[in-house]
Amino acid sequence: MTELSPSDTQTGLPAPAEARSPRNLTLLLGVACAVQFLDSMDIASVGPALPLIQDELGISAAALQWVVSAYALGFGGLLLLGGRLADLYDRRKLLIIWLGVFALASCAGGLADDEFVLTLARLCKGISAGITAPVAMAVLLDAFREESARNKALGTFMAVAATGYSLGLVFGGALANVSWRLIFFLPGAFGLAVAVLAAFAIPGGRGDRKRGRIDILGALTVTGSAICLVYGCSRAATDGWSDIWSVTTLIAAVVLLGLFLLVERRHPDPLVPLSIFRRPQLARANVCLLFVGAYVAFQFVLMLYYQSELHWSPLEAGLAFLLGGVLTGGTARYAATLVTRYGAWPVATAGLAMLAAGYLVWALLVGHAPTLLIMFVQQVLGGLGFAAAFPALNIAAVGQAREDEQGLASGLFSTSQQIGNGIVVAFTATALTLGADGGLNGYRAGLWTVTGVTGAVAVLAVAGSVRYRRRDRRAPAAAAADSR
Repeated sequence: MTELSPSDTQTGLPAPAEARSPRNLTLLLGVACAVQFLDSMDIASVGPALPLIQDELGISAAALQWVVSAYALGFGGLLLLGGRLADLYDRRKLLIIWLGVFALASCAGGLADDEFVLTLARLCKGISAGITAPVAMAVLLDAFREESARNKALGTFMAVAATGYSLGLVFGGALANVSWRLIFFLPGAFGLAVAVLAAFAIPGGRGDRKRGRIDILGALTVTGSAICLVYGCSRAATDGWSDIWSVTTLIAAVVLLGLFLLVERRHPDPLVPLSIFRRPQLARANVCLLFVGAYVAFQFVLMLYYQSELHWSPLEAGLAFLLGGVLTGGTARYAATLVTRYGAWPVATAGLAMLAAGYLVWALLVGHAPTLLIMFVQQVLGGLGFAAAFPALNIAAVGQAREDEQGLASGLFSTSQQIGNGIVVAFTATALTLGADGGLNGYRAGLWTVTGVTGAVAVLAVAGSVRYRRRDRRAPAAAAADSR
């Protein structure tokens, strides 16, 4: 039995008439998936090109990491506000406008001739993704309201997202071999094409969503907290955890978070109603999303290992992740079927266990076994593991959202990913740096870090699996007692 029931996943409101036909639903799902693919791919695709960007623009190593971190700052900082906007305003207009911003920022990045313009372009792309990601998911949740159909749609949606994370490195490596500027220009053109499709596929208007206002103070405090947290962790990874600015920004993140919670308790129309965190499935699933940060950190470690130690080209390093990306993209949508049959938590637990096992293989065998053999085993385990864990946790986190919470739930889900990315990558980079003078020891330290994080998350998922299985077993008994 699954955790989700029809009463949990249906709002009782009819879907917009123009979105009910199978053809329109298919096109709408395609647009939502295209947005998700664009956002997730853009996170990873710039990685293989960093050495080329550094050489051509003469960027220092310290400044270079902000080409990556600026995107995370914009993305992670704006997701909750983007989710709230999706609940209040016309989602079609939001997607079209912010996809346009994404396209313009991409062109600016492709034309950049100094680090400031490039970093600013990445920040603007991250901000636009922070709006479009929760809006796209809210569109999907609103259109697919029956449990089985929604789970299948979410499975497809998450399969595309996972494929974007995996294949972004491959695309980035392939394009960097021609010109690193293509990594900016081509996504910009793709974003414009998706905006045009969104104009035809997504119903306009606010529908039956209730009117409300934006909690400005809440938005400012939570956005500031997220930005300070990502900035502090990113800076600490390069300048050390005792660096005064790292410590100051991390303290500011905690203070701003406290202010945000105070504001939300008192505001009549809060940005994030704190009652949503009383849903244990949502809270547990969002914590478990630390595994995505471990996945990104694992890619970070191996990209350095492949290019610095094995002297592979950016394309060769990117292709090393191709098998996992293909497996993830080809199997993730079937995870929804497994969730419907067995429940989200058992499926997530199995996926997380496979991911942890794949990382463990690398941590134990790097330098002691043929690289291609280790790579093959990990890519199979990691590709299938991510395909199971990512959709299952997404269904657990957002599948029970009411119609007026769809943007919020998706914003929380995506925010957890980005915050997790910043935290886990920072700790992994620190571990790698501390062991950098010991040959492969630095890489091993980074690999043990991602293994430990994923293993801990798997234990948390096991606890969720046990808890909700017990609840499901009690439910029929309680119903039978009531009938008597």
